[in-house]
Amino acid sequence: MTYKTKEELAKYVIHYYLEENEVPEIKAGDVAENLHQKAACFVTVYIYRKLRGCIGNYEAFEPLYKNIIRNAISAITSDYRFSPITKEEIPNLTVEVSVLSPMGKYKPKDSQELLKYLTKNKPGLLLDKDGRKAIFLPQVWEDLPKAESFLSNLCLKAGLNPDDWQDAKMRFWVFRNIKI
Repeated sequence: MTYKTKEELAKYVIHYYLEENEVPEIKAGDVAENLHQKAACFVTVYIYRKLRGCIGNYEAFEPLYKNIIRNAISAITSDYRFSPITKEEIPNLTVEVSVLSPMGKYKPKDSQELLKYLTKNKPGLLLDKDGRKAIFLPQVWEDLPKAESFLSNLCLKAGLNPDDWQDAKMRFWVFRNIKI
């Protein structure tokens, strides 16, 4: 079988892993050519349309199909915010694979410029302060449409104070989801 889409591959890997308790063997010839390029991705898993796992990486270091396999299994087994997904939950499971553009460093002159930029562009965002990092994909804007709330929640995810996004030590990187 040839897996033509990133979601098709992720679903197969998750189903196989939950049924067989092992990683399926998938070779380069088993996936569409567009999944061979190096790319970073996040795999998000929902049960009854509620988030149950989201794991990924923001740097491209291997072919996308290998990254999808790794992140799909991690999303169902290793997201510390949720209990692992069980095979009984398969019928209610949906999967989303987000392929990330390269990160672009963003240095606003002040908090107001940051808020204005985020409100206008609604990018994905990675922040880092003193080695504490967190990332939100662009689709998080659907749940947190106000820039202040988006930033405060991202700071909390990083284990920081909710207003740390205003600290001059905070560093930001922006990105988009890309179509593959």
